[in-house]
Amino acid sequence: MSGSMSGPPMAAMNTALPTMQRAILDDPLTGEIARVAVVTFSDSASCVLTLSDMAHARMPALSPQGGTNFAEGFRVAREALVDGIGGLGRGVRYHRPVVFFLSDGQHNAGKDWKGDFDRLRSREDKYGAEVVSFGFGQANREAIAQVSTQHAFFATDVDPAVAVKEILNTVLLSIKTTSGSFQAGGAAGLSVPQSTGLTPLPVHEN
Repeated sequence: MSGSMSGPPMAAMNTALPTMQRAILDDPLTGEIARVAVVTFSDSASCVLTLSDMAHARMPALSPQGGTNFAEGFRVAREALVDGIGGLGRGVRYHRPVVFFLSDGQHNAGKDWKGDFDRLRSREDKYGAEVVSFGFGQANREAIAQVSTQHAFFATDVDPAVAVKEILNTVLLSIKTTSGSFQAGGAAGLSVPQSTGLTPLPVHEN
């Protein structure tokens, strides 16, 4: 939600979120299993959509704010998972959560982000998440690669509005294919379809 997202990139985000919601609802299998939350971050972070069934969610309208603080984003993302999964009720089965991280800039806060990132992805934590990262615009490719557990990408199109659309389309396809693998009862797990509009980044084993 940094100031650099002003204009077409933010407009593309606000168009893509309800489009994603409709696409999930149009696919009964995905709608049955997928639960989605939205966390925004700039200088601080906020959970603007708690972990929700898309049939009952109201997508937020986003607006640009200040700088770029990865640490706050990771901290609040974990809180959203803890609160959202805990709210499902005792005995409810859930799969390992996935955080899709998007940034067009570089971390510019005083606090280092790595501790909060490690807590978000910890395998020793029942809320520990897989993290798929996407960079575009002025984002640092090396940092985007580090902010991931298996998959990291950088948008090839220099137009940030086009990049946002491509990234969120890939997020949607990942939600649908991953949900489908769980429904099929096979070797379920995170699936991130390849896109010609995104360049895979080398990810070191985290």
